[in-house]
Amino acid sequence: MSRVLTIARRELRALLDHPTGYILIIVFLAVNNFLFFRQVFLIGAASLRPMLDLLPWILLFLVPAVTMRALADDTRTGVLEVVLAQPVTEFELVAGKYLGGLLFLWIALLLTLAVPAGLAIGADLPVGVIVAQYVGAMLLVAGLAAVGTWTSSLTRNQVTAFILGVAVMFLLVLVGLDPLIVGLPPVLGALAARLGVLSHFAGITRGVIDLRDAIYFVSLAGLFVVLAYAVVLGRRLPAASRPARRLQLGTVALVAAAVVVNLVGGSLGGRLDLTPGRAYTLSGATKSLVGNLDDLVTLKLFTSRELPPEISLLQRDVEDLLRDLRSAGRGNIRVVKLDPAGDSAAMREARTLGIPPIQFNVIGEAQLQIREGYMGLAIQYAEGQETVPVIQRTDDLEYRIVSAIRSMTRSARPVVGFVNDPMDEMVRQRSWQALRGELGRQYEVRTLTLADDTVPGPDVAVIVLAGARDSLADDQRARLADFLARGGGLLVMAGGMNIDPQQPYFAMPRPVAWNALLAPYGIRIRSDMVYDLLANESVSLPTQFGRLLTAYPFWLRAASTRMSVVNEEVPSLFLPWPSSIDTAGAVPGTVTPLVVSSEAAGISATQTLLDPQQQFRTDSLATRLLGVMVNPMAAAESVGLRGRLVVVANDDFASDRHARSAPENAVLALNAVDWLAQDEALIAIRSKDRRPPTLELTKRGRNGVKYANVVGIPVLVALAGLLRLLQRRRGMKRVYTRGKGA
Repeated sequence: MSRVLTIARRELRALLDHPTGYILIIVFLAVNNFLFFRQVFLIGAASLRPMLDLLPWILLFLVPAVTMRALADDTRTGVLEVVLAQPVTEFELVAGKYLGGLLFLWIALLLTLAVPAGLAIGADLPVGVIVAQYVGAMLLVAGLAAVGTWTSSLTRNQVTAFILGVAVMFLLVLVGLDPLIVGLPPVLGALAARLGVLSHFAGITRGVIDLRDAIYFVSLAGLFVVLAYAVVLGRRLPAASRPARRLQLGTVALVAAAVVVNLVGGSLGGRLDLTPGRAYTLSGATKSLVGNLDDLVTLKLFTSRELPPEISLLQRDVEDLLRDLRSAGRGNIRVVKLDPAGDSAAMREARTLGIPPIQFNVIGEAQLQIREGYMGLAIQYAEGQETVPVIQRTDDLEYRIVSAIRSMTRSARPVVGFVNDPMDEMVRQRSWQALRGELGRQYEVRTLTLADDTVPGPDVAVIVLAGARDSLADDQRARLADFLARGGGLLVMAGGMNIDPQQPYFAMPRPVAWNALLAPYGIRIRSDMVYDLLANESVSLPTQFGRLLTAYPFWLRAASTRMSVVNEEVPSLFLPWPSSIDTAGAVPGTVTPLVVSSEAAGISATQTLLDPQQQFRTDSLATRLLGVMVNPMAAAESVGLRGRLVVVANDDFASDRHARSAPENAVLALNAVDWLAQDEALIAIRSKDRRPPTLELTKRGRNGVKYANVVGIPVLVALAGLLRLLQRRRGMKRVYTRGKGA
């Protein structure tokens, strides 16, 4: 091992003592950082995914450029024979060369840590995800570096080694993608995707280190290092000798074993989930719920073998989730996998359950073909059943399965009353069907009319007040106050500014009728509109050159305080045209902030122009409170009040037109209803959020982070290289003198 390290150290020093090494690092950093920052500020999310998506393609050229001289140059100059004449084996030489090049590539990769360091200035980055992503990138580099070492062993010419390396790595990257599998049968296409680099790398970039992905990259590196060893050793053996034939047979067996391990290894389990809240791991609430079932639940997965390779990762995640549920079910969860495309009985059952075939395009035989496949799920318990007709994503699949199980296994469902103004729905074309539909999975949802003196009934647990009213009759206020006094829960979604549909470019202050109901708790929705100059969404405006994306301060990307079970796993909300909340009269300890603006938020309390290109006042910017939860029972001393409230100063955030595009809004509303109903079992499951945090940087901050990485880091590397080369040159000019004791 010491000889391997000695060779690796010599190889690394050779790369760092030559200008070419620094040029490669500088070009890599400049290209990588430039392409990354072209995208990250457009999506407004603090995520390394744009960089990681491009990384394999950049490595196609960097890795061969670093490894092309590893063995080719030594073979050309005759150094290889001299080294092997020493007490160094062929394997030690190859391993040392590989390790030296790998360390150089890892140094180049780790220099990109300045990118997440810059993003951390404007966002709370999930450290676990960053760690997993860099581990995945290092594994990818390890595999590709072994390929480069092997291609360098095949030839005496560095340029030839570079071209071969690019070609082989290009093939590995493209395996499983449409340009390469044109004309392949779907089964072979799926196998090719499993042997390709991108499908395994994409799994790790999510923040989950899967055992199967790690095995793939380790076996890829080990395989090509051994292949390089076989090439070097084969040159020293007579072509027709018995040792040469044994070497050839052993090499073929090794390649076959590596392929089989990766194909069969698809059934292996085990992963390290480093995402916030362990988003890809069953929550404790799920394990508790399915672990205490009193009867058998059957999960039937209808999936075709002939599915496009691009959804292979989705299929793997689904099967992993079902496997985890079966393990947590303690014998009461049964998983059945059916292929309707190859089984007529399974096809009839899928149609009976309402699981349709999905169509996808396949390019083959010089034409575009449309094929059908299945990716649906049925949950069955006793006489009841629910289905997920088409599984398109897995971030909400755990919640959908567990909520269906809970709905079918509970004896009675609480009642949620929904109060909204029908005229408001007609005039503003606003509805809450998506929210009502999700609530209907666990609750009995009723539409309530406050004009009815029997509302709310004694069986109502939670009331949702959607939208603001101009007035609230005394008897209606009294009935709602009595509802709270008996321990009911109230979700209020209302704003203090009115946007007239006839004049959509202006908003006018209006009184919020619900304030009379909130007054005893010391809170009030102000008649104003909040704008945020730092954390906001963008809108598309028409110009003479096309449409232009511009920041819209009235559409807030509000931050979650994560101070309660309601918003602990909800990082942010999208609030269009929100108002602020006054809690000055609340008893200490009863109010918990849920949603706030950034520190660069202002308010407009008069007639407000909604034009995104106007000049916004900057003389009174501060953090504004936009959503709260109220629990009088949490006060240190009794305050004479009961009930629970959640108030969000926006009447549109959970409506259909925004909840679908911003699902975190619906998650918060559903969590609020669960908390108000004192039924919190599903909150931890529903609240799982796999999206990256919002990037909150000013224009000056964005430019600073961008140019520090695109220009600053490469310049620092150039200066370090210059100092290193000058120091080495001075050392070479130093005159050797014998010591006095010689």
